[in-house]
Amino acid sequence: MRNFTYHSQEEKENLEAILRRRKRKFNRQQIIAIFFTVLIIATAAMYVAFHTYYTEYDGYVHVDANKVRTPFDIYLDSVYVKEGDIVAPGDTLYSYYNIDQIVEHFNINTEPASISHHRDLTLKAAALQQQITVARAKVNELQTQIAAEEHNISFGLSDNSNQLDLRRELNVARAQLESLMRQAAIVYGLARQSKEPGGGVSLHGMHSGGSTSMVFDNASSAVLTWTRTYHLASDSSIITDVAAPDRMVFFEREEILTTQHIDLEDNNLMVVAYIPIDKIHRINLNSKAEIVVNSDHSFTARVSVLGLRTEVIPDNLRSYFSKRNTASIALLKIDEGQTIPFWAMANGIPVSVRVRNLDTFNTEPAEDDYLWYKTGEGLKIR
Repeated sequence: MRNFTYHSQEEKENLEAILRRRKRKFNRQQIIAIFFTVLIIATAAMYVAFHTYYTEYDGYVHVDANKVRTPFDIYLDSVYVKEGDIVAPGDTLYSYYNIDQIVEHFNINTEPASISHHRDLTLKAAALQQQITVARAKVNELQTQIAAEEHNISFGLSDNSNQLDLRRELNVARAQLESLMRQAAIVYGLARQSKEPGGGVSLHGMHSGGSTSMVFDNASSAVLTWTRTYHLASDSSIITDVAAPDRMVFFEREEILTTQHIDLEDNNLMVVAYIPIDKIHRINLNSKAEIVVNSDHSFTARVSVLGLRTEVIPDNLRSYFSKRNTASIALLKIDEGQTIPFWAMANGIPVSVRVRNLDTFNTEPAEDDYLWYKTGEGLKIR
């Protein structure tokens, strides 16, 4: 016989409320589970789609830096620039004293180095003046030939091919003339500085004063005044580092300053990318790439050199699942006409190099995409 259970109306309503709460809770759990499942699937799909459409390589920006080093042993007097300063040709970077020059002047049996130095500068200035005369004559001769060619072209006696060649030679000759004139200006300036001022301290009059260390202790002494030399900037550049404090001795080839040319292309601006061997088929010569600095800044570049050397991959870029610590190197030339923050062109800044797979996906690289070497015959020149 079945047991009979009586439920009051109140108990029945409570039971229905419990069942509704459980159903709502179950529905919420289902919605959350479906949301996370869709999110995971969408993320995986985006990852697969991105890596199907792009191949991404690690890399960095390369810019040559000009290390301003001491040509000989010096006593640094003053540094007139600081980090971030932009200097023009002829601006003073620092002043110094030649230690050997001062030490030699303390030996009365030797000719002061300033005299021989001034003589050398004078001879060099005279040689440069002769070269300037020859270069200026060459420029005048080319201008005369161009004028004659223009006359022949106007009468139909010649085409403009020879005139174009002459104009190219004229541009080269003018550049050489300007370079010689700049060198001559610098040499003349150094020659004037090296000349002993009239009525000043005698070149051999220093022998009567104390030791060399005492001379350095008094940087404003008359002994040092005439020997102070100034190092001038040779081109337009920005000061990126000042490594030398004032009033210290620096030996030959020690670094004083680091500068960077204002025109970065003159400093071999390029992007260096690490190309794993198993991904080298995804990139070719002249492949177009997007260089990503961060989420706000990117620019475009093209591969100019591929696989001519290898580099060790930095520790932070190595994969834990790969035994290879070395990658082939691709050099990318940045496309012209782009506006890029100067800080993004700092030497060594890390970037991501994205190459579209549509250009190389499922295609064998053409023979012209690489340099080829045949054993027994050598390198095949295209």
